[in-house]
Amino acid sequence: LLEDITGEDADALKECFAPGVIEVVTEKGVRKARVANARKDTVSREVLRHKRFEGKVRLTRVRDHFIFNVESTGIIAPEKLVSQALDVLMEKCDIAKAALAQATSGGSAMDEE
Repeated sequence: LLEDITGEDADALKECFAPGVIEVVTEKGVRKARVANARKDTVSREVLRHKRFEGKVRLTRVRDHFIFNVESTGIIAPEKLVSQALDVLMEKCDIAKAALAQATSGGSAMDEE
């Protein structure tokens, strides 16, 4: 939020976003909108349709930032699963890189065996 949004506008702003993104709080007797949890935003552009919020709200995102959840029903903790999955992914990338290098150099994978 680039400036205070108060009163009925605060409620209208809250409705433009997914639940939990914006909350309306009372500060010094004034109802005011504030960002409660930006990570809950679903990248809705609804707020841009309203002239009254023009210049008051800026939507941004970090393009190389990802948030994901890992759930496990087994005995392996999610943290361990992610680590193991990344190890497998790196192995597969190494295999793909070697195959690509082999293909671009004109040889075949069978030549080395």
